[in-house]
Amino acid sequence: MKRRPSRKHSRSERRPILAGNRAVVGIDIGKRKHAATAVSPQGEVIARLASFPNTREGVDLLERKVLRKVGGPRRTLVAMEATGHYWMCLYHELVRRGYRCVVLNPVQTHASFRARIRKTTTDKIDSLGIARFILTGNAKATRVPDEKTTELRLLVRHRRRLLQARTDMERYAGTLVDRVFPEYEGLFSKPFLPSARAMVREIGIAPEEIASRKDEVRDTLHRASRGRIAPEKVDLLLQRAKRSIGSRQAESLATEQLRSVFDYTETIQRQIGEIEEQLESRIEEMDSPLLSLGINPALAATIHAETDPITDFPGPDQYVAYTGLDPSVHESGDTIRGRSKISKRGSPVLRSALYLTAFSVYRKHDYFHRSYQKHRRQGRSHTSALVVVAHRLARVVWRLLTDNRKFTKRPPKRP
Repeated sequence: MKRRPSRKHSRSERRPILAGNRAVVGIDIGKRKHAATAVSPQGEVIARLASFPNTREGVDLLERKVLRKVGGPRRTLVAMEATGHYWMCLYHELVRRGYRCVVLNPVQTHASFRARIRKTTTDKIDSLGIARFILTGNAKATRVPDEKTTELRLLVRHRRRLLQARTDMERYAGTLVDRVFPEYEGLFSKPFLPSARAMVREIGIAPEEIASRKDEVRDTLHRASRGRIAPEKVDLLLQRAKRSIGSRQAESLATEQLRSVFDYTETIQRQIGEIEEQLESRIEEMDSPLLSLGINPALAATIHAETDPITDFPGPDQYVAYTGLDPSVHESGDTIRGRSKISKRGSPVLRSALYLTAFSVYRKHDYFHRSYQKHRRQGRSHTSALVVVAHRLARVVWRLLTDNRKFTKRPPKRP
């Protein structure tokens, strides 16, 4: 079994950030311009730059006006918020110049900013607040993936966006059919099978057009489906088309848009297929233990992209909290409501991947099936029971990736 390269530094990055005797430079990230404030270990303002652009000249200005004044790379700790993707260029440029940089989750900084008495918010005040938040010792650095993990993350997130775009367009196609031919719904197992698409491309979706061209409809559906559509199903389609109450407004334009939607979704599907081929080859190179769960490579790649390196998480509790599958707890005074819904505070992409994986593994492995059945007997819904299975699955994933071993029906005995 291949041994994963050790990353002992990753776990230390998740501990509270200690500035020590170094000056702290807080940077408030914007889309095109940033603001920076440097403070001493005692919290006094040393230098300040109200605005600098997100360019090489801007970074040179930051280094000349602030970073070198407080001691340079060896005596400076730079902190910034993970604001969208706008922090990435500045972060990596400062790292290339030798500065120690940490990225903070905005949830942490916003909680600190809410403690202010005054509600004044400016870029200069926010950069000062970030620097002083580091000095409290309560800040924790967020995870910055390496290049391979970043590539994998870009692939899986692009695939996710393409899937969402395809679903949106298919939903829009359904609205077009509902206004022109409402009786079409429920006729086929899927409304836009290849045979149905062929009919729309060659004949259209207008009920009168379908009813008047019976022979062409039969030939098209028989050829496109390779004889798999029963003649009775075609007869039912023709009957519904003849008795349809469609609006009959803009039927030709609706048909044109349907054809355009089909072209668009087919292009997206080809791109999704290409991405899935890349993900499969990358997962095979990694020799991922997650494939032993019986899931497809795309799901395994998504979990790796949002998880690696697993050494960032000292235990399964921390990993489950990162997924957002941990239950939220409400206790206040005499009011104790106990555990409620999941927190949803972690990565939504990882949480979705684990839920889809749970949907697959609970039918394949008795270990997860027993958990599912137990909570179903307790009165939980199908979705709630799957969330419980996903919670347990997250712990199993942490163990598989930590030990770099395959899933077995019974976990190995611990010494």
